[in-house]
Amino acid sequence: MKGDTVKVFYGAKEALHGVSLEIERNRVTSLIGPSGCGKSTFLRCLNRMNDTIEGCRVEGRITLDDDDIYDPSLDVVELRARVGMVFQKPNPFPKSIYENVAYGPKIHGMVHSKSELDEVVVSSLRRAGLFEEVKDRLNEPGTGLSGGQQQRLCIARAIATQPEVLLMDEPCSALDPIATAVIEELIDELRENFTIVIVTHSMQQAARVSQKTAFFHLGNLIEEGPTEQIFTNPVNKQTQDYIMGRIG
Repeated sequence: MKGDTVKVFYGAKEALHGVSLEIERNRVTSLIGPSGCGKSTFLRCLNRMNDTIEGCRVEGRITLDDDDIYDPSLDVVELRARVGMVFQKPNPFPKSIYENVAYGPKIHGMVHSKSELDEVVVSSLRRAGLFEEVKDRLNEPGTGLSGGQQQRLCIARAIATQPEVLLMDEPCSALDPIATAVIEELIDELRENFTIVIVTHSMQQAARVSQKTAFFHLGNLIEEGPTEQIFTNPVNKQTQDYIMGRIG
């Protein structure tokens, strides 16, 4: 997936200034930077979530498998099946655990029988590291789970449609350290099958989970490269200042 000279406007205000970034397949790319720097805005461009914000306009080109995702003929619902998203705050539907995971495959017509649907639900919950904890209560509400379990349920729901790319917007910021460690381990396992982009306010988390890091500041992409290099030997002084805690 690739963003080329992406600009985002909220009304007359330009929030992103010509960002170009390649998202590499089967790797975790983390977007870091101070609050309000444009990292979540860029993330939301990748599955057209910005379409839902009044007065928001996106310029430039974003491609997925060489398809321009802003092409007017593109089906946005189908795009969001290919580019799944997990939000900052766990947001399970007010339905059973089973129905939360089954929802996507059902509305996209991906399954043709109850047994096929059962298989998708179980395998998605397994992949999200949740099945063993919930297998005896699949018909209970997803909202009854703990915060960390709810977030893993949202991950299971996102991967049930077999997306190519998984976007995560600060997926651990509402979780305790133990639940965070479980999600981080899960991210590492999921990248075998998915391309992952994660926005995180925690530099330690970016260093632990990602192979590539992009540093944003005031709507600009300042620097991007292999995570280890960004954290140990950044080229740009602004990146260095942020890593060292001098800005932010």
